[in-house]
Parts: sequence; structure tokens; C-alpha cells
Amino acid sequence: MKIVIKIKIAPAKQLGLVKLIKVALNQKNPIDLSFEKISRSGGKEESKIFGSFELQSKNSLALKQLEDEIIDRERKRKKRHQKRKHK
Repeated sequence: MKIVIKIKIAPAKQLGLVKLIKVALNQKNPIDLSFEKISRSGGKEESKIFGSFELQSKNSLALKQLEDEIIDRERKRKKRHQKRKHK
């Protein structure tokens, strides 16, 4: 049985996630996964679900290209933001 979980990552957080993945791949250590339930009022409750897994890279070159694309996109976004400030 194959299970797939898709998580939306905000553009501002994508670079951090890619760097985390690279560290996990390079160290070859298992990753612990747990969930936190956050209520509308801001209260937090630790989930009773916990897991551990190891990442495997299908294509390390593609991961590097993704990181470069994110860095380039952030650089362009910051440049546009600076131009708006100076007008």
C-alpha cells in the first residue's frame, strides 16, 4: 500500500524546507514526524501519532536546481520590493 501526503508550503518557507531536506539526506539519519493540533483560539495539543522515516533522493541534481530556482525567485521578489520602496 502506498500512502502519499501532500503539504502546501508557503513560498517564503520553501527554501528552508529544501535546506532541511538536504541536511537530512546528507546525514542519512531518520526523521521523526509528529503532528500538533492548533485550535482556532491558539491552544496547542500534541498528536498521539508519531512516526520515523528516512529520506531517499531520486535525483540530487533536481533538488539542487529546485534550491537555485527558489533562491533566484526570492532574489527577484526582493529586488521588485526594493524598487517599489524607492518610487
